[in-house]
Amino acid sequence: MTLPDISYNFGPAATAEEIAPRMEKLAAAGAKRIMLDAPQLLLTAQDKTYAAALEKALKENALQLFDVHAPHGAQDSFGFPAPEAWPCFYEKAFGALEAAAALGAKTVTFHCARTRRVGQMVDEYGVFEKAETAKALENVCRQLEIVLPRVEKLGLVIALENLFLPTSTASFLVSVLQKFSHPALGLNYDAGHALLLEKQPGKTSGDIAGWIRCGWDDDTVVFQEDALDLMLENVVTAHLHDNHGCEDEHRLPGQGIADWTKIIARFRQAPRLLSLQSEVSQKFYGSTPEIQPAFFHACGF
Repeated sequence: MTLPDISYNFGPAATAEEIAPRMEKLAAAGAKRIMLDAPQLLLTAQDKTYAAALEKALKENALQLFDVHAPHGAQDSFGFPAPEAWPCFYEKAFGALEAAAALGAKTVTFHCARTRRVGQMVDEYGVFEKAETAKALENVCRQLEIVLPRVEKLGLVIALENLFLPTSTASFLVSVLQKFSHPALGLNYDAGHALLLEKQPGKTSGDIAGWIRCGWDDDTVVFQEDALDLMLENVVTAHLHDNHGCEDEHRLPGQGIADWTKIIARFRQAPRLLSLQSEVSQKFYGSTPEIQPAFFHACGF
């Protein structure tokens, strides 16, 4: 199959005036689609001037806003283990969905929450000492029952993203879709996150960044089989970025160890694939987001 156009982030534009020149450069570099991260989505929903500038720049540069990312703090994510926080979760989720639909976006990416939190993860809900995956699965499905009718009504598709904790691995997300099947629900394959949990010769749990290890029981990361193979049937969106297998660096493609030839070949067999998204950190392109398409093209996209 022909791969979808890549959605690019135009950078963390802090003012409405910054939007147009960045979009002009991306369009000149060959971009066709744009994505918004969670802070940009919230800014667009809260600031009418910013929203108007965004819509104007999209139209003038023949760009389509295709993808957005919902807020993704632990309490803003599916499966958070303290039900007393769920009303706030629903409020933020519905707000993100309404804002995405108003902008004409097609997909919204969500996280599944950390269910073991220690040290810096402590807040008013206390410390969750163990990653209770069975309870997390139950919570995610209960919340999807509430959220998906609104998703369907708005004509959107939501995608649950693989991260690097027990309640966000590829195998966990596949178990969610086995329990809860819906045409407006799919998976977001994050290439960089998959690489962190990928089995590699000589790689041990101790090689993984400490802030990731502490989310696992006994600080021991359990490496996974090929995440994309597990998720492929229900992948609707993908986050593209690179790293060296131990830290979530969000590098440009080709600046890490991801096997992009293999990944692209699998994408061509994904029956539900709607979008590919650059999730390269702004620190790797600075004030020149237009350099992104050249790196992706060089990797075969």
